[in-house]
Amino acid sequence: MNQTPSEITLFSRFRTILVTATFLTLAACAGNTDEISLPDDTSEEAVVDTPDTTEPIGFVDSGSTDLASSDADEILKNYDYVDPTRIVPYQALTEVLLYFHQNKVKFANTQYVSVINFGQSSKEKRFYIINMKTGSVWALHTAHGKGSDSNHDGFAEKFSNVSGSNASSLGFYKAAETYYGSHGLSLRLDGLSSTNSNARARAIVIHGADYVQESNVIQGRSWGCPAVTQSNRDAVIKYLKGGSLIYAVVDKGGNERPTPAPPVPTTPQEMTMLSWEASSKPERKQWSQYLMKLVQEDWSSLLKGADDMDQFCPRYASLSTQERANVWSQLFVAMAKYESSYNPLSRMQETTMGTDPVTKKPVYSEGLLQLSYQDITGWSFCKFDWSKDKNLSPTDPRKTILDPYINLHCGVGIMAKQVARTGKIMVGSGAYWAVIKTNSKYQQINKIISMVKSMEMCK
Repeated sequence: MNQTPSEITLFSRFRTILVTATFLTLAACAGNTDEISLPDDTSEEAVVDTPDTTEPIGFVDSGSTDLASSDADEILKNYDYVDPTRIVPYQALTEVLLYFHQNKVKFANTQYVSVINFGQSSKEKRFYIINMKTGSVWALHTAHGKGSDSNHDGFAEKFSNVSGSNASSLGFYKAAETYYGSHGLSLRLDGLSSTNSNARARAIVIHGADYVQESNVIQGRSWGCPAVTQSNRDAVIKYLKGGSLIYAVVDKGGNERPTPAPPVPTTPQEMTMLSWEASSKPERKQWSQYLMKLVQEDWSSLLKGADDMDQFCPRYASLSTQERANVWSQLFVAMAKYESSYNPLSRMQETTMGTDPVTKKPVYSEGLLQLSYQDITGWSFCKFDWSKDKNLSPTDPRKTILDPYINLHCGVGIMAKQVARTGKIMVGSGAYWAVIKTNSKYQQINKIISMVKSMEMCK
């Protein structure tokens, strides 16, 4: 029967209304809740012949984060730049960072580490992808298995490693290879824990799904896969593929960080005078005292030294904590000599570094340790404030980047991160400062070494 255009339009409208009404009715009835729930994956997990546990792939998590409190705290200092906005549940973040630190060599992709917190409702963004270079976190929605949430209220309550359970599994995973399956581009996961060792056999993978949305609704349930939205699928898989660490966990403790204990008072010792100190420059003695405080308190990880520290101070291993801080302070003073000539108002345009993403102007290195505003995008501890400084003249001492104390705090922190990452003070690539970069035409390594070696405690 032929239909007129008006009849076709009327039918199309009726069909749209019917489909929408049906969807809303299903959503309202799912799980006997008044909250909106997305429909589930219509498939079921295929039952395969897998035991409750299998031989682990590579290594497992047993005892991997069982460290003395002091050792764990020391490790975590290396990652204090991670999650600056404090959105990742704290206990889960602590556990995954410790595991990552101890097993880093076994992950080919160390750029990203992820936490999936099944302690949160599926209405919340609970899949956290952490950029280990910058510390930034991308949070997004993800599904859990039908077998983990029998009443579809958005909370996963049961977890299983058994084939056919349609449930999510907890533990550490390693993201493996990609493939194209029934859901399109997908990412295979290998379970590294006894609680998820059957992940590959069960086809527990990351894939895109229409039953997941980036909205505050109860997501549809998968058959165990941490499915994400179709719009996020490609980016998630691109970041995580090729061997990144993923941690599926239940953490209901929230993202509050514990209040650190106050430092134990110590008897102050006389420090050796640093090279920049002079009777005509009394402010420099205060800079020296501040450097010592930074190394001993804020960036104490430096006190362990570096692989090449003996080149600067041959006796470093036998020095006391106070003496080691003194050596590091002298090193920063030596660097400042060749970076800024001890002038806190020093500025130099970097002709090869383009535009500063913060100032939207050419990059300038400024202050005692010649730092840039763009550093605040990668280091949360750098407290330069362009919103204030842009209204001041370029060499106004009131600029935050030219403040000796703010500048030193940022610079010492950057060095601490470099040493934690590379184990060295002098490197050919990844060095922040040209004066200590081994293959730079601007390097002043021998002169800096000489200044540090001249200290009596190093001879």
